[in-house]
Amino acid sequence: MSSRSIQLQQLWIDAFNDSQANLQTFSSCMTLADLSADENYKLILADSGSGSTHVKLKVYSGTSLACEVPLLDAPSALVSIYTDNNEPRIPGIAVACGANVLVYRNCRPYFKFSLPLVDGSSLEADVWRQKSQTTQLIRLLQDLSKELGYSNLSAPSQMLLALEPAAREEFAFKHRHCSIKKQTVITCMTTIEKNVADDKAVSCLVLATESKQLFVLDPEAFTIADTFPLTFVAYLLSASGLYTVDYSVLLVSLTGAVCVMRAGIVTTLTQLPACPVSVLQVARTFVTANMDNTLQCYSLKGVKQWSVILPGSPVTLASVPLVHQALHLVAVAVTIDTGGCVLLYSGPQLMHSFITPQHVSALVFGRYGREEHALVSVSDGGALSVKLLKRTAQFGSGERQPTSQDKPHNIKLLVPKKSKLFVEQTLREREQFKEIHQRFHRDWLGLSVAASEAYVNALRNATVCQREALKLTAQVLGLGPKLKVQLFLENLATDYVPAGLAVTFTYDHNIYTIHSPHIPVPMLVPGLTCCLETLVTCHSAIVGQLTVLVFARRVLLSAIISMPPAAVLT
Repeated sequence: MSSRSIQLQQLWIDAFNDSQANLQTFSSCMTLADLSADENYKLILADSGSGSTHVKLKVYSGTSLACEVPLLDAPSALVSIYTDNNEPRIPGIAVACGANVLVYRNCRPYFKFSLPLVDGSSLEADVWRQKSQTTQLIRLLQDLSKELGYSNLSAPSQMLLALEPAAREEFAFKHRHCSIKKQTVITCMTTIEKNVADDKAVSCLVLATESKQLFVLDPEAFTIADTFPLTFVAYLLSASGLYTVDYSVLLVSLTGAVCVMRAGIVTTLTQLPACPVSVLQVARTFVTANMDNTLQCYSLKGVKQWSVILPGSPVTLASVPLVHQALHLVAVAVTIDTGGCVLLYSGPQLMHSFITPQHVSALVFGRYGREEHALVSVSDGGALSVKLLKRTAQFGSGERQPTSQDKPHNIKLLVPKKSKLFVEQTLREREQFKEIHQRFHRDWLGLSVAASEAYVNALRNATVCQREALKLTAQVLGLGPKLKVQLFLENLATDYVPAGLAVTFTYDHNIYTIHSPHIPVPMLVPGLTCCLETLVTCHSAIVGQLTVLVFARRVLLSAIISMPPAAVLT
């Protein structure tokens, strides 16, 4: 790695280091979440321990371990998910363990979801149905395991083959008439927003299993909302969009094929030259870190955008969004001869990098504690490290930064040249300052008079009395040609319940068609919000408006909805 490719400026603050944490986890089993709804974000991770024992769910708050909960099995993925819209907004922690999804709230078990059993092979069922001797059953199952694979047999067959010869006779007699089904295992898991694109919106769980299936779980009842069959086993997963509107799921197979699932149809985007260790969606592209020491970017149509060679073997990826700098970086953890290294890329351009004393095995970026930008990493030796990005940090393009040897009077400031128009305007303001101030004062008085007149007219023409105080907000969902309009009506009065209300619309019939132009309003109880919905079909690409009218014997409230541009079927 050349000296030009690594900026030597210090952009990070070492906030916390625990070399004795003894953590064994991966990036898919780490997340940052506000578990107490107090804007104090915590680190949640699933510690695999020794692989079979000491498997725990651990929560770190600040510089200490807040709590730990034993897990039933080795975890494969961990995500934070909001399951309802109740206040306070407390998320749940979903952990994928074997065939189960364990949901925790407030560090306590909240719900357990188990995947349905998968039917076994018909040949295996025929072997068990035969009235044969135990020795013959053992021989047939051994032949079948060589043909289908030991892992593809059902649980009774695997247990029978694993038993001692003396115990096989009794076990075969007890399970002679059992159903031939096998339990699947969750390989990867992610979340997707249900109907609102927000950080704290209700989300659905997306699971991929070893039985070549993709499940979407409803978060409110934890039931299977959709099931999609696959032709491969997915081990990397990424989702985008809204589940109730339009969404897509990016899947990576064990052979390195990248596929996307849209509207229940799985299509292959590209075949990577080497299997990826991690995949990440950035805007309308996805980035993969591959085993051939390359970092590659593709569009969502499978077109290769760029590729760079990494200085070592990649381990994991992490998304690093910096909204205040209008940057979305990709952090890549690689292993080098002297230890570990974390590289931050903006597209194919290396923006920053730093060396770590040990190889990094897990990486996550986000809010931690009260800080906006924290990079949390776990090394292969089990050490935990938290780095905070300085508020004055700037990611340049590799230019030389000012050093302490540069004196302040020697640093040239990039001041733009004064144009002729700027000079003339300055001279005019200096010579005619009195006239400019009087004109500004006159315009300000005119604006105040116009605002006062509009306020008086609104008071005179108001049709809603104090007892009939209503509040109406609207929201438009969808891309078109069908849109969903949601109206939220609230009674602001404390001692009055209006009745006999209804909602109607006025609009251009050449542009839109409203499926329910007249919606009766139920009884508006003070303090509760009533949600009304209707579908709108767009016939033209012209952007129009909808006028919402709330009336009883007269019009009580009106609102204008500026419709968004919508796709129209041709």
